[in-house]
Amino acid sequence: MTVTGYGKKMLAMLFLLMLAVFCVSSDSYAMLGEICGYLRQQAAGGPVEAAAMPDEESFVTMDVLETKYAASLKQQPMLIELNGAMANRLKMQGYYSGIGIYVTEDGYIVTAYGPTSTAYEYEMDPLFIQIILEGQDLLIYVNKPIKYLDDDLFRVAFGIESYGNRNADLLLRRIAAAGVDVIDLRDKILEDGLDIYDMFYRTDHHWKTWSGLWAAGKIAAGLNEWCGYDIDLSIYDESHYTFTDWEACWLGEQGRVVGASYVGLDDFSEIKPGFETDISFKIPEGFRKGSFDDYIDESMYDMDLDVYDAPSWHYSYTMADVVNHNAPYGKILVLGDSYDHVLVPFLSLGVSEVNVLALRHFEGSLREYIAAGDYDTVLICYTEFMIGAHDDPQSANYRMFHFE
Repeated sequence: MTVTGYGKKMLAMLFLLMLAVFCVSSDSYAMLGEICGYLRQQAAGGPVEAAAMPDEESFVTMDVLETKYAASLKQQPMLIELNGAMANRLKMQGYYSGIGIYVTEDGYIVTAYGPTSTAYEYEMDPLFIQIILEGQDLLIYVNKPIKYLDDDLFRVAFGIESYGNRNADLLLRRIAAAGVDVIDLRDKILEDGLDIYDMFYRTDHHWKTWSGLWAAGKIAAGLNEWCGYDIDLSIYDESHYTFTDWEACWLGEQGRVVGASYVGLDDFSEIKPGFETDISFKIPEGFRKGSFDDYIDESMYDMDLDVYDAPSWHYSYTMADVVNHNAPYGKILVLGDSYDHVLVPFLSLGVSEVNVLALRHFEGSLREYIAAGDYDTVLICYTEFMIGAHDDPQSANYRMFHFE
């Protein structure tokens, strides 16, 4: 049924009325007074002192007040569900565009990315190549895709530009010209005739478990081609794995913002090798013997938990420094990101040792870290939206290309 202009107004008024009821029934109405006071002081000129908030910074910001206001609301999931139902009914695809979230007509969440010159990333790459070559190690750059292969999606569907793929194209051309071997998984997706939308969750920015298994096979092939490895690529064939599937079982990080009532719930597949594994996991005391099963925290697969309170099922797979006792060769350092939770465990099945490092919070010397590790190969294994993150000092990924 099509919602008329009058119907949309009535739905919007109903939503505002219900929101007011929730507000009055909670402590949030008191926060509105604090926000109004903040706006008055801002209008008068000058910062707002945090006299009433001794645990905060010296001065109040609107972000601080918005966070406090959201925390003061009772029944937050119910409000999100209500908002999602209204947004769905009103077809508000760009309602959360302020935080980069857009929803396609079929409920698939995508994110827009701004343009970048790639200057910072490219200038850091020659330095990193120098670090690698000093130790006579081998370097491969792995480009992991975002949720769409063509930036025109945004122009057609939402009337705006997104530059995620164009940013990657520019950087990959530059680093390839500098002599770095590149595995562009977008090309592999096209070669295999895969549908990029099927490789990602609808309600989360991460790719699916089987996408990680597939990508591990493509990276292993690159290690064979460029780095002298002799990995049996058949170990990445899906026929050698067991799949346990859940339907409509969890809500991704982005889905929790827009509401399950808008985008629905995602399915999930747990994937395990159907063959015997012998893996030791690094712990503070040394190494703990185990198997592939120890990569997975199956307690997260709890269908009884509220989807807004449950942990992200993507993180049921963990990344760790490991030794694979069934592989004779290869010590790899992976400089990666959160996509690798479902990539590194499968990649480790083909090599003797894998270490992982996220540069987000790394404060040490990468040169010394690599030298101490005595690695055969280093993989820069980044998702495309890492490119350009250094343009925003507030980005959690600001330091991902900081190789000094």
